[in-house]
This record gives sequence, C-alpha cells and structure tokens, in this order.
Amino acid sequence: MILILVLSSIAVFYAIRLSGGDATAAALPASTTAEQREAFRERLGLTAPIYVQYFEYAGRILSGDLGNSLTNNADIGDMLIRHGKNSLILGAAAFVLVFAIGIPLGIWASVRRNRAADQGIMTFSVVGMAIPNFWLALLAIWLFASTFHLLPSAGCCELRHLILPAVVLAFEGIALTVRMTRSAMLENLGQDWVRTTRAAGLGEIRVIGKHAFRNALIPIISLAGLRIGQIVGYALVVETIFGWPGLGQVLVNAVLRRDYPVAQFFSLVLVALVVIGNWLADLGYVAANPRLRRA
Repeated sequence: MILILVLSSIAVFYAIRLSGGDATAAALPASTTAEQREAFRERLGLTAPIYVQYFEYAGRILSGDLGNSLTNNADIGDMLIRHGKNSLILGAAAFVLVFAIGIPLGIWASVRRNRAADQGIMTFSVVGMAIPNFWLALLAIWLFASTFHLLPSAGCCELRHLILPAVVLAFEGIALTVRMTRSAMLENLGQDWVRTTRAAGLGEIRVIGKHAFRNALIPIISLAGLRIGQIVGYALVVETIFGWPGLGQVLVNAVLRRDYPVAQFFSLVLVALVVIGNWLADLGYVAANPRLRRA
C-alpha cells in the first residue's frame, strides 16, 4: 500500500506539472504583468526542477502541512473536512444502494433461473453495465428534473438532492453485483450438499438464505472492495454534473484551474481510498472464508 501511494504521488505530481497551462492564470488578475507572474511562480517554487518541487512537497505533506489553494488561499485541511463529508455521504449512499438492490435481485434471478424474472433482471444488468455514467446522469436530469420536475438537478445537501447522484453513482455497481450474486448462487445451488439439505426436509428459504447465500458471500465481499474504487472514480463525473460539492468536484475544478496543491493532494486522497478499499476487501475475504483463516 505504501509503495502504491508513493508511486501514485510521483505520477500525479509529474502529470499535473507536465499537463500544460499556467498556474498563475486563476490566482492572479488578467492585468498582472509577466514580471509579476514570474515572481509569483518563483515565490511558490514553481521555477525549480520538478524533482526538487516533488521532494519539497512530499516533505511538507509528511510534516502535516497540507498547504493552501492557489486560487482562494483556502486551507486544504479545511477543504478536506468540508468537502470530504459531502463525498462520504454520497459514496456511502451509493455503496448501500449497490448491495441493498443488487444482492436481492441477484438471488431472485438465481432462484427464477431462465424464467421471465431472471431474463428481465439480467437484461437490466446488461443495460446497467453498458450505459456510460455521464450519459446516465444527463438522462436522469432530463427525465426527473427537467421533464417531470420530481427532483432537483443539482444542489446539496438535503435528501432530495442526494437521490439522483446516488442512484447514478450506484447504477453500474448494482448491475455488476446482480451478475456476481446470481453466478455465485447458481454455483452453490448446484452443489450436492444443497440437494442433501433439501432432501433432509429443510425449507427452501432456509436452504437459500442460510446455506447457499452464506457460501456465495465470498466473491460478493471481494467485489465490495472494487466497488469502493468504482464509486471513487465515478464520483469525479457525478459530483461535477450534479453540482455536489464533494472531493471529486473540487479535484476537477483544481485541475482545470491548475491549482497544483489542491489537485495533488485530493488526487492522492482518492488513490488512498481505492487502495484502502482493496485492502478491506482482502480482509473481508479472509473473514468470510474459514479455510483462509486457518491457513
């Protein structure tokens, strides 16, 4: 994890520095002279070689100095607390929707295999994986906000503002969870021990819910960590389109304005969330599989 974070910090730092643009454009007024802009860059250390800038930046981060925004001089730590809370609300809502909807639909599809319900659910999952995230967001705004006026197209931080971005953010995850759950359930329902439990007189609900589903949980738990990474990645698009003031929207705006300190730090925050999500998935996989715990 540490190695990934270090390599990611180097990649992000160099990518932002080499992507072009002028860091003084958003920080200084248009009337600023070339000499004043050059003095501003020198004061920020932007005239030094990139590797020197990186080590200076890494040293400040490790010492707890997150820095300030170039555009409005806002403290990055305060921005993390304020916008991180909004992203946490949106991400948690989407994460809950992924499994609260995806798992029951996957179980139902496996139980009704090759019937109308199964075919309808699988069609939904294919559509969910095929629709681009940004297009689904625009479609949701057009349908529910502009046409039927049921929900707002943007804003924060009431429940009515949360519904559309949370559903859009969770949509592909729901589709993937449906397919994973259905596949895992069908694999377990075809085992000999399931037929034995049925022959022993156990009810179908108990066989499916207590025995088959418990064994099917292992790949689903592994999928959960990947869903965290997916939610973090798609949050950049969803937060920007719906005007949700989270980390993703801050990062996109920072990149467009060449606000180096903000873009670098929040990029690393998102990378760290993905890495931690995969680590939690590994821990959950071991917790759900007794054979791995014994090993």
